[in-house]
Amino acid sequence: MALSNEQYDALMRQYNHKQSRNNQIVSYRTDEVYEAIPALADIDAEASSVSVTSITAILDGKDVSEAAAESKRRLEELKERRESLLLSHGFPVDYLEPPYDCPDCKDTGFINGKRCHCFKQAAINIIYKQSNISNILSKENFDFYDLDVYDENYFEGNSEVSARATAQIALERAKNFVQNFKEKGGNLLLLGQTGCGKTFLSNCIAKALLDEGVSVIYFTAFELFRVFEEQTFKKNADVADIHDQIFDCDLLIIDDLGTEFQNSFTTARLFQCLNERLLRNKSTIISTNLSFEEMRDTYSERITSRVFSNYDVLKLIGEDIRIKKVINN
Repeated sequence: MALSNEQYDALMRQYNHKQSRNNQIVSYRTDEVYEAIPALADIDAEASSVSVTSITAILDGKDVSEAAAESKRRLEELKERRESLLLSHGFPVDYLEPPYDCPDCKDTGFINGKRCHCFKQAAINIIYKQSNISNILSKENFDFYDLDVYDENYFEGNSEVSARATAQIALERAKNFVQNFKEKGGNLLLLGQTGCGKTFLSNCIAKALLDEGVSVIYFTAFELFRVFEEQTFKKNADVADIHDQIFDCDLLIIDDLGTEFQNSFTTARLFQCLNERLLRNKSTIISTNLSFEEMRDTYSERITSRVFSNYDVLKLIGEDIRIKKVINN
């Protein structure tokens, strides 16, 4: 799941291209503005001179604080004159600033030596393409969500809510989750038997949030615990980055929880993962075929209680949609 050397190099070339593009834009705009406002070139030259003078004064042994204060005062005056000239000639005050795609890292991909969130998202996007998930999301999204696949005459137990009505409720709540995600975040637990559309619904959410620039990572439970095993027992450098992103991404989707091989290690790592993400206010979606009792018996009451008290539950019922489609076709 980690980036290969070739993918990393390709990603860094993208950042280099962004920086070159920004430099070219600033150069073009500078020529444009200097031609329209000749006085601006004099102001910029004076600002450079003030900075040099301040450094020279410090090197000559003059009072550092006094030189710095005088330099700051003069630069503030020049800045105000500069902004006033730009505005009076119809230019935004930030017209000569690089048009960064990511102002946080200034299109370098790194902040204080650590990968920026934009770099992590770009890496996730590459991984998605590598794993063919992008093709899946092009077909499994809200535009293709079909309530007609759910039987309006199917009921579960003594409930008076049909499979179709249940799906309608889940769909509306999923869309609300997406709509409010950036402001509120949240966690979802998708319950239902095999083939009820839990994975499809989680993919709909993933696609909608990815389109809004939210960092999303999708794992089946088996894949998730494989990463934990590789990182814990083999210290595999190839999974180190993706391991960190499991805890840092905006939304983690764990699909088919309960289908993995279960032991004390998976139970401990699941609790660590879910608890750490709650502490970091990071959102998680879990889909599972397990009932409350089965989750409690499989993973412990501590985990089950943590999930059911911090996650909104969406339930889907009905016959296996995939089998129905095969039969109908």
